[in-house]
Amino acid sequence: MPNQKPDDDILTRVLHSIFFRNSMGKAGRISRNSRSILSLLQRVFSKTKHMGVGGVFDTIRQKTLIIGQLLKAYAKGEYRDVEMKNLIIMVASLVYFLSPIDLIPDLLPVFGYADDIALLTYVLRSVSEEVEKFELWQMNKDLK
Repeated sequence: MPNQKPDDDILTRVLHSIFFRNSMGKAGRISRNSRSILSLLQRVFSKTKHMGVGGVFDTIRQKTLIIGQLLKAYAKGEYRDVEMKNLIIMVASLVYFLSPIDLIPDLLPVFGYADDIALLTYVLRSVSEEVEKFELWQMNKDLK
């Protein structure tokens, strides 16, 4: 496709990869257990702390933080107004992000995170209504 952007090509390859299919399978199991969700989040935030700073790394941190806040509130039972399919895709994106072996291995400096960013961006766009609902809930909760 001549009008297709490189990010779209990476995303298409990620979504059709065995790595993402494996992440989806694990996400289904993780999503059913609050302790597993919290453990996943702990590993994700630990990985983001040990990454570099600026540009790509700040983008990843920002995207994982948004997803992480929603998942943490869900796991703690504070917020449950999320569709299961959206919950699973958010968990799957974090499972994929944690995997050192995925479509583009994270060992490749900066470029190794291109697939992770493409997937996290796609997931945030896909669940944007869920995120907006959550952010509104969070604001209202903080006002009480």
